[in-house]
Amino acid sequence: MARERQLLLGLDVGTTATKAAIFDLQGAIVAVATRPYTLLTPRPGWVEQDPDELWQAVVGTIRELVSRQAPGDRVIALSLASQGGTTILGDGAGTPLHPAISWMDERGSRQARGIRQTLGEEFVRRTTGWPLGDTLPLQHLGWLRDERPTVLERAERVLFVNDFILQRLAGHAIMNPSDATMTQLFNIAAGDWDAYLLEEIDLLRGKLSRVEPSGHALGTLTPEASRLTGLPPDTLVVNGAHDQYCAAVGTGVTRPGTVLLSSGTAWVILAVPETLEAGLASGMAISCHAIPGRWGAIRSLGGVGASLEWLLRTLEPATRDPGTRAGEERSADYVALNAAAGRSEAGARGLLFYPLVGGHSRIGAGRGAFLHLTLEHTYGDMARAIMEGTCFELRWALDEITAGGVPVNSLTLVGGAAASPLWPQIIADSTGLSLSLPTDRQAAARGAAIIAGVGAGLFPDMESGFELFREHETHLVPANTAHYEEAFARYRRYYERVYAPEGDHSL
Repeated sequence: MARERQLLLGLDVGTTATKAAIFDLQGAIVAVATRPYTLLTPRPGWVEQDPDELWQAVVGTIRELVSRQAPGDRVIALSLASQGGTTILGDGAGTPLHPAISWMDERGSRQARGIRQTLGEEFVRRTTGWPLGDTLPLQHLGWLRDERPTVLERAERVLFVNDFILQRLAGHAIMNPSDATMTQLFNIAAGDWDAYLLEEIDLLRGKLSRVEPSGHALGTLTPEASRLTGLPPDTLVVNGAHDQYCAAVGTGVTRPGTVLLSSGTAWVILAVPETLEAGLASGMAISCHAIPGRWGAIRSLGGVGASLEWLLRTLEPATRDPGTRAGEERSADYVALNAAAGRSEAGARGLLFYPLVGGHSRIGAGRGAFLHLTLEHTYGDMARAIMEGTCFELRWALDEITAGGVPVNSLTLVGGAAASPLWPQIIADSTGLSLSLPTDRQAAARGAAIIAGVGAGLFPDMESGFELFREHETHLVPANTAHYEEAFARYRRYYERVYAPEGDHSL
């Protein structure tokens, strides 16, 4: 008879896919599964999702993991990392009544202008921790009140991705503080839904789920969830956290001075302020951390990572083996790009690049620049200049974060840039910070599994769980800081000359 091996399951219900991973109690990955889904764009500026498709992705990934378990393996608890700020209207049982309105959806711009006039931007920012924009549930619900009043009146529940999925797993819906913060309906200092914000959009408090800490045990799976997923009916369901904060738990970014850098199409910086007031004073978007009593500060550099993809699409070298299969093409392209950038030199032979989307150099969608481009510059020089320009935007943002009172002592890098043999060292050199590269790319699922272990009583707290789950890391130290200090000063100097004067953004 096989000896029982206890496992923890971390779900990562993201914007474009659900990933799920099971870990043993020492943090080793047993299996990983992924299910993508569709973003719906019925009108310009609208971004929706089918809530049932999200649920089916959760079911599908869990069933795949269960099918790959060895005899004697047993998942004892699971928890959830989720995209934040996506709004789902449901009936009393949580059945969706309307497509989910994504955190990327811009239809609430008129409602945001109204809130700006009645409550004011500073009230919203200091109450919720997040600056007033067009794309979060406060604005979604104002739009639903104005444009879909019948649907909103019928809705007995206002849900978000995390409590929608938890209701289907455990039979009742619970919010966690980091996800609640991103709704802009939550008073971050009081730790509860805010009466003034709910009144502003005519929302009854009883339609929202109660808020419990990350790591709170909800109970076991419903019989239906057990049947659909294949997990044992006594599997414990534990309240999780927003995906960025689960990733912070999974990489050990839990104390002031530690910073998580997530690199994808957008680059996101997550730091840990010493106090809530320090976080609010920094001007960053402040949330409750997954760890009770701590705070997180987020700043996005926008779509800076898209610049490298643009280079691949536009100037892709015609060196690909004609026999390369379609599924291998993008990977081969990035290998070639990194090799070409590696043949350049620090400073890209004088070439400067300002990212096409995001950072300080954003002057309108898709408006960036190469400066000092000559006929002698190569594809590799352009690739390296893009990497360096993105790192200069990062350095600039980190300097402002530090000046705002949030400590920055070290970086942990996850996402696409972490796979480059060149880019991580440029990050370390240009920022002057030591850089950690976790081997495992499932940071959010790992963090969710650690939270599941806390809820199950296996770990006394999340930081103890991280130490047990801590994976192998590569550590890089700054090696060429003098050159990059001078290059960064040059980058800023040309930014002021080209982009800043009198609002003239033409080249």
